Amino acid sequence: MTRWLMVLVAATVCCTTTRAFGWNLKWINANDSCRGSQLWFVHSFTLPSRPHSAWIEAASNGRFVVYVNGYNITNDVLAPYPRQSASLRSVTCDVTPFIDDDSCRIAVWYSPFLDGYEGRQLSLTLYGTSADGTSFAFPADKNWAWTKADAMTYIGDDETENINANGFSPDWKTCNIPSPLLYPVDVRQDSCIVEPYKPQFIRHVYECRYAHSTATSLTFLSPCPFRGWVRVTLRGMRAGTTISVNGLNYTCSGIMDEQACRRFTIPRCQTSTIKILSPSGIKPDNVMSVEAIDIEE
Repeated sequence: MTRWLMVLVAATVCCTTTRAFGWNLKWINANDSCRGSQLWFVHSFTLPSRPHSAWIEAASNGRFVVYVNGYNITNDVLAPYPRQSASLRSVTCDVTPFIDDDSCRIAVWYSPFLDGYEGRQLSLTLYGTSADGTSFAFPADKNWAWTKADAMTYIGDDETENINANGFSPDWKTCNIPSPLLYPVDVRQDSCIVEPYKPQFIRHVYECRYAHSTATSLTFLSPCPFRGWVRVTLRGMRAGTTISVNGLNYTCSGIMDEQACRRFTIPRCQTSTIKILSPSGIKPDNVMSVEAIDIEE
């Protein structure tokens, strides 16, 4: 928990909102068979030298998380869209602290969100100043690749996610994905308006208390009503076991102390009750902690 908060605080100083702009943008996309799928877009750069300064500007029709050399450099949750958004948004992040040599591995975890902006899954540019003072800029292009994350997003009257942790590549954040699993991106270019966005942050994390159980369910209670995520730390779960947690459907990986938590969706309503359901059975001993994460909008 402490380490997670430290990473969040460190990233917070590195991101800013952006001004609206409307020049031509280059977009990369997966193919049309991926509607609803969460995706990974990846690329590795070799820079002339370690940069004096480096920034990433990224726009998308979905919510996303950007990793540079394995570090999460996006500072807020559900970036860049609160629930009521209807126009394209972008983020700009200072990534200088995360590049310590001439290599830069960028991985973007993408989740669909907006309707009406097909073909605009990701527009990303790495830019900055080299050690000798010259400028550089690398927009995302045909050299990028994509693969499906084993996860789905459903945006409707409410927002829900399916995450299969048993199918996640352990090294995707550093672009170490086997080549047979990678596919070439489609590239398009057009002019569109990208709006500023208001960051959303975690307002409070509540430790939840155990209330009662059945053979296939556990109930926990938050000390205060919240609207946001539930993070469940699990132990001793068999790989492939499925659970549901307040709108998140999660397939366990079986690793020690794995955490089931939404990443790109948020419930419509507040609650103080957390229900953990598993058709194959779940015991209180399988749950190390339950945290209610209240998200500010």
